[in-house]
Amino acid sequence: MKTVGVVIPIYNVEKYLRECLDSVVNQTYKNLQVVLVNDGSTDENSLNIAKEYTLKDERFILFDKENGGQSTARNVGIEFFSKEYDFKNITQELKENSLVEFKLDNEDNPYNIYKIYKSSNFFKNKDELLNFKAPDIDYIIFLDSDDYWELNCIEECVPRMDGVEVVWFDYNKIYEKDCLEKKDEWTWFNCYNMGIKKDIIISDEWLDKYCNIQTFAFVWSGMIAFNYLSNQKIKFLDYIFHQDVYFGFMVFFKSNKISLLNKKIINYRIRSNATTLRQGKIGEQIILPKYLDFLSKFYNKNEDAKKYYSLFSWSKMVEKAIEDSFYDEKNIIINYFLPSLCMQLFQKDINKNLDPLNIGIYINFSKVIFKMFRLKHQNIIFNTNLYGTAKQRIQNQLCYKLGQTMIINSKSIIGILFMPIYLLSTFLNYKQDQKIYHQKIKKDPTLKLPPLENYPDYQEALKYKEHLSYKLGKILLESFKTWHKGGLFKFPFLAKGVKKYA
Repeated sequence: MKTVGVVIPIYNVEKYLRECLDSVVNQTYKNLQVVLVNDGSTDENSLNIAKEYTLKDERFILFDKENGGQSTARNVGIEFFSKEYDFKNITQELKENSLVEFKLDNEDNPYNIYKIYKSSNFFKNKDELLNFKAPDIDYIIFLDSDDYWELNCIEECVPRMDGVEVVWFDYNKIYEKDCLEKKDEWTWFNCYNMGIKKDIIISDEWLDKYCNIQTFAFVWSGMIAFNYLSNQKIKFLDYIFHQDVYFGFMVFFKSNKISLLNKKIINYRIRSNATTLRQGKIGEQIILPKYLDFLSKFYNKNEDAKKYYSLFSWSKMVEKAIEDSFYDEKNIIINYFLPSLCMQLFQKDINKNLDPLNIGIYINFSKVIFKMFRLKHQNIIFNTNLYGTAKQRIQNQLCYKLGQTMIINSKSIIGILFMPIYLLSTFLNYKQDQKIYHQKIKKDPTLKLPPLENYPDYQEALKYKEHLSYKLGKILLESFKTWHKGGLFKFPFLAKGVKKYA
């Protein structure tokens, strides 16, 4: 039976921690090794609850460390399972139903781990206590301590890990009562996998979607082969926001195959007083204490300091992307990831007197990168916001719109009777859109749409020209062009032929 390592960072979540840990303890798949990492919680009970579950369940181990943010907490879990830690027992004698205490015996302790706790019931004798080491695992999965799994989460994932590096699943959103965020059904999984009917995709297929969407985040919505993660030396960037952006890109782009599990098997809690990429996540402090006092000397408002720290986080990712690009033989980082990171910075300006972490240099660099890739055009790094996609371009062509109008209105007698009016309306609306477009590019030539073949999804978009909508519209336009030769009379017969073979 495969062993699954679970890593759960904990920070001031006493209200939610039991629900989270119960969902782990009660999983239908039992062969788990669970790492709890208390990241300097300051509430009354988070650490105590973590100790309680560690005492009751021999599969648990608890690290208590200095506050450093979720990245550092997750990295502790990765390093533990990678057997990077040596342990020195503080507890000398085993007592039944008690917590055994350890400290790190490594020369370096960069995350300032205070103590490690393990149930005494795990150890059969003192020799096992003295020689305690991390267990071997096959797969690793991360869970935030304010979220919780469906009880079959791990059981659903494990069989799908065969032959792939990642199993990627969907999630439910749980909105707290005080949450002011607009409720929606948007998820990363649906954003990337809408319309995909395959169970497994290759990394290049994911990358094609990334080219269009230009952003991505992944941590807790999947399971990862641990040997793969370890061999690729993928970890989280320490002391930053948005750590799921860098980690997610590296995990997916370096993989070979990704299994798509189209089930919502984790419950993602959203609340208004927390900070994540999309806002609303709890369990992570607004700004790390490491920087809070420092930034308060420059920014009076917490919101301003938070925005600055977010820019700092993007800057650190740009810096790391440049470093990693030297080892990327396919130039995927430099061609795809770096430009998308620079998008977060290139429109920003910062007061030199309010830049204690010197991120201005990265903002200026991002502006250069943005201009360079804009001129180069083949990656169209801002296509979804400015240029759209090749698929959208084809769907907005007159052929496609006319064909779609015919298909929709041919389903009723009234629609058929008024078909000429509907087609004329479609044609006039298209002409009006074209007029507005040409007025815009006359004022700003940079808004001119690039050639269709320059879009990253061009080959995929060509399939839309085989759709019935496009073919019908094309025949109708050609019939109008040859109306004086009886083109309109031929249309029904040509259309019938298209329907038969479309």
